[in-house]
Amino acid sequence: MDLGLGYGHASFSCDTCTSSQQLGGWTLSFGAGGTLSPHLRLGADVRVWANGLKAGGKLPGIDVVGLKLSYYRRSHGGPFALGGGGLSHYGVCKGRGDPLEPCTTDPYYYSGSGWGFTLGGGWEITDGRGPLRAVLAFHHGAVRRVHSPDGGTVATAWNQNLLTVELNVLVNFVR
Repeated sequence: MDLGLGYGHASFSCDTCTSSQQLGGWTLSFGAGGTLSPHLRLGADVRVWANGLKAGGKLPGIDVVGLKLSYYRRSHGGPFALGGGGLSHYGVCKGRGDPLEPCTTDPYYYSGSGWGFTLGGGWEITDGRGPLRAVLAFHHGAVRRVHSPDGGTVATAWNQNLLTVELNVLVNFVR
């Protein structure tokens, strides 16, 4: 298992947008999986990106849920590469200003889901207390259609890109 915290830069584009939008925000991730060999790990992870903690304002966010395969050149520590695919979601909610529950229970202003992929790499740091991973990853989501709560289309051909830098803490249950 791993738990990560970091920062990400997101950019959005669509066929009805007048310009490409770019925003920064915090990321939180959680992953779980298993070791296929000393050099390969397979798992699933959830990554959440939010553009700050706005109370009462519109809060854009990206959620990525997918399967990931990681390749490690060494059996412990050092560089690694990762790749995977899964579901990518975009939404704009009414912010609460709370890091644990950033969105109110009001309906989203608009949202959409589609398929995406992740590519990245990093360095695993091993010491006596447990491994840490510094991870740089690129996520692309082809959401295609963003809609309002009443079902109306807000944007079409929606694409989102997210570049994240995270520090992950790993917990190994089997040694």
